[in-house]
Amino acid sequence: MRLKIRTLNVAIGVFCVGFSALASGAETDYPSRPIRLIVPYAPGGSTDQVARQYAELMRRELKQTVLIENKPGASTNIGNKMVADADPDGYTLLYATGQVVQSFVFGPFPAIDPKAALEPVSLILTSPQMIAAGKDQKISSPEELIAAAKANPKGVSVATAGLQLYVSVLQSGAGIELLHVPYKGGAPAVTDTIGGRTNLVMGQPPVLMPFFKKGLLKPVAMLSKEPFAGLPDVRTFAQAGVSNVNLVTWNAVFAPKGTPASVIKRLSQATQAALSDPSLQKLSSEGLMVQASTPAQLAERVDSELELWRGQAKRSPELMQAR
Repeated sequence: MRLKIRTLNVAIGVFCVGFSALASGAETDYPSRPIRLIVPYAPGGSTDQVARQYAELMRRELKQTVLIENKPGASTNIGNKMVADADPDGYTLLYATGQVVQSFVFGPFPAIDPKAALEPVSLILTSPQMIAAGKDQKISSPEELIAAAKANPKGVSVATAGLQLYVSVLQSGAGIELLHVPYKGGAPAVTDTIGGRTNLVMGQPPVLMPFFKKGLLKPVAMLSKEPFAGLPDVRTFAQAGVSNVNLVTWNAVFAPKGTPASVIKRLSQATQAALSDPSLQKLSSEGLMVQASTPAQLAERVDSELELWRGQAKRSPELMQAR
């Protein structure tokens, strides 16, 4: 009888250990099936293209398929919410941009709270915003832009791909008033600036640099605090004495809130390895600065962005959408 009881206790112990491992949600063989990477933008754009490169590199690192699913719409909130509502098991991830924070601060509900709904995995890249002018414009530096705008409030026009928030930060930071001309994309904004219908255009270096090489546009200023290595001669507004303008876009990967720490660690380590691949060096030459981060560093960036945009919302309440 004692032998039977001892055997039964051993069997129960083995079962409990196995059940405990399952209940903890820790997969020792993660990932054991394909991973969905949700991109809250339409196929073909620059964000989608980089996300696809990242997915392929992660496939090699994880030895598992990473499937891109494009879920555009509602200022990225459709894709963002899909991931926030997904099972926190590491098999549904979000390829986000800074708009995940901007939508929460400025957009109408439902917009997810990135701190409450998402687990940071890693930063992917950053890219500064910059200002360029048509080749015949008399503005060639941040100081000249400020002087022209102060001499003629709302008389200097700037074209953007709907970057009202960034224009607002620039205006409040530099103490100027520009005439913002929003477009549905970067291409028409550039075209009208080249054609002289607008004075300036705001965008990222990858969009504008090809036109510098052709002599159709000229760089005016970087909107990041730090100079851009790809255009070392272009001054920043910080160098012109405007310290509170720092507009840098970013891409990052998040998981649903509650994803096990072991899974986050595995994804973060794989991302670190993936982003060291030489195939991504071309992105840096195009103005997209590839840089992985720890989950904690990405969390700090989200906190910093929330502080930036909440402060801007207080200064410019007209930017808030109906809630």
